[in-house]
Amino acid sequence: PLHTSIFKNMNAHQQQLLESVGEGILKVAEREEKKLDQQLKQIENLDEDDFEALRQKRRLNLQKQVRQEQDWRQLGHGIYSEVADTKDFFNAAKKSSRMVAHFYRSVTPRCEIVDAHLTKLAATHIETKFVKIDAEKNPFLVERLGIILMPTIILIKDGKTEHSLRGFDELGGVDDFTTADMAYVLASHGVLNHEKTEDRAEDIGQRAKRSGYNSIKLNTIQRGQYDNDSDDDFNDD
Repeated sequence: PLHTSIFKNMNAHQQQLLESVGEGILKVAEREEKKLDQQLKQIENLDEDDFEALRQKRRLNLQKQVRQEQDWRQLGHGIYSEVADTKDFFNAAKKSSRMVAHFYRSVTPRCEIVDAHLTKLAATHIETKFVKIDAEKNPFLVERLGIILMPTIILIKDGKTEHSLRGFDELGGVDDFTTADMAYVLASHGVLNHEKTEDRAEDIGQRAKRSGYNSIKLNTIQRGQYDNDSDDDFNDD
């Protein structure tokens, strides 16, 4: 019968697909096995002096990392602190190679949202200094940096403003973004270490569409790629 022939053809096709998939999996497994064999061979060829050299290299790297973290902590990294005035702001920007500065106003509820996220990030991203500064008490900085919206987060690298996050647009245009979302956006602009963050572009983009904010260009916010909002240099003040 015709339907029996069709089923036979379908079964034969399915069998071919399964065999093809199986062959692909086998090839991948064989490649991985060869890589592992090469790594094992390298280890087998190491003598005690080689292992000691590796251990010494690891110790030196750990010591360097500990010293770096100590230096960062002496500069106030690891906590989310407030700078009182323009002078303190400039000093902090000069001393830390990466700084996240939140310009806030006490009567703006969304500034409290930023405070909560930056407090968490300061503790986990010791490589960056996190500060807040009262915009109303520092009109000179507000004017110089072109701040017109609260909250505004100024991202500073090597003493220069790298980018400004104005409001929550780059976070999806909503108030209920996560700390991971904030970390991803900051890392995308180069002020946090990438390896400590997860890719949140898709989730942020979906929220932006739901909230009706369609002009955000999240596809341009890629790791290691960012545009300069300003060339303000704090090293000469």
